[in-house]
Amino acid sequence: MKTKMIVLLATLLPLPAQAANWLQIQGNEAPNSGHVKLFGFLQPTYTTIDADPIQGLLGAAAPFNGQLTLPNRVGPDLEDNEQAQFFRARLGARGNILPGRINYFLLAEAGRNAVTSKRDVMMTDASITFNYIPGARIRAGLFKLPTSEEALVAVHLAYPYVYFSNAATNLLVENQVRSTGAVNATGASNGATVSGGSGFRDWGLQVYDWFNKGPWEFSYALMVSNGNEIEALSDNDSNKDITGRLQASYVFGKSKGPNREDASVWLWHQNGEREFGGQDFDRIREGIGARYQKGPWRATAEYLRGDGMIFGGPNPPFPGQPVQIGLNEKANGWYVEGGWRFHKNWETSLRHDVFNRMTETAALERQFTTTTLAANWFFYKNTRLTLNYEWRDLDVPNLSAIPAGAQRTNAQLIADNLGDRASVQLTWFF
Repeated sequence: MKTKMIVLLATLLPLPAQAANWLQIQGNEAPNSGHVKLFGFLQPTYTTIDADPIQGLLGAAAPFNGQLTLPNRVGPDLEDNEQAQFFRARLGARGNILPGRINYFLLAEAGRNAVTSKRDVMMTDASITFNYIPGARIRAGLFKLPTSEEALVAVHLAYPYVYFSNAATNLLVENQVRSTGAVNATGASNGATVSGGSGFRDWGLQVYDWFNKGPWEFSYALMVSNGNEIEALSDNDSNKDITGRLQASYVFGKSKGPNREDASVWLWHQNGEREFGGQDFDRIREGIGARYQKGPWRATAEYLRGDGMIFGGPNPPFPGQPVQIGLNEKANGWYVEGGWRFHKNWETSLRHDVFNRMTETAALERQFTTTTLAANWFFYKNTRLTLNYEWRDLDVPNLSAIPAGAQRTNAQLIADNLGDRASVQLTWFF
């Protein structure tokens, strides 16, 4: 199966992860753009994972022998290792209320992904921007937090991969959780998810702007948000998240929009708390990155880290099992990626990403490493076909820290069982 997928991608080599001012593109409207503009996109996707049901588990995990582990199932349904689905199906409207002063952005999701894992249809964006104060635009409502480049990018316009990096997925797509047992200050506690994924978004208030000086552009954003599930307008506690981002870009020529050519660097930090088992625990995220986009070439690198609450997923990794939550844990990850648009209709990309989870507890630490080969065929102005093949590896860095016997054997078996993933996605937008 792996060989077939590699050959398939090789025969089809080569929307780059374009440089852009996403704060402006998603938060503002040109004064002459009108009052209502409908937009949307569809992304039907087929994914298959080259993995067999696990065998050899010992002890309390033995009843799961013959089943697929969750990382070897296609989300969000997590029923099988292959599935065709409408991964994203979004419809929105944007425009001016008072041209040059007040504008809005609305977007709903009806596809099958983490955001809609609990509800069939979700509102992902509902915001109003006020452009009255020089140097301090104000955006209020539900929208993307000013964090990682992967989180901000418009996936239908400027993302060459089907799935996000491990670090962005694990650290920035938040599922709200509740305690289901003892609260452990060290190591892991058991919990259960009570919401779908955040989709990198939250309800809040953001002050932001950008400033141009010759070819240079400097932008900032500071957001106060709820830190709650995005289907709830109200907050679930008195804690607020504070997120800030700074970016500096050297813009080549007069390019602009989602396909802008530039060289950029950025950094961001998010600080908040979450209630778990009647106590408040830190949830801190931060990162730094750089990107170059000019002509047919693109290169991006980002480093992300998390401190405090770290989501570990079901343990053992099978449906219906308790979710592992590290309350005073740490995690970090990075990726480097690049692309070559070697023909007006074809682009090839390569990404390598590493994610280290729960690094404070030797027995719990896991390292996820993925190398993704991508090809994009732009066969019409608003339609493209994306093919991805991901070589996936899971490592147990401190195997000797796990008690000998069933626990150690099971940890290694689960890690070795992780399969490679191939996906084909059609993107159509209007």
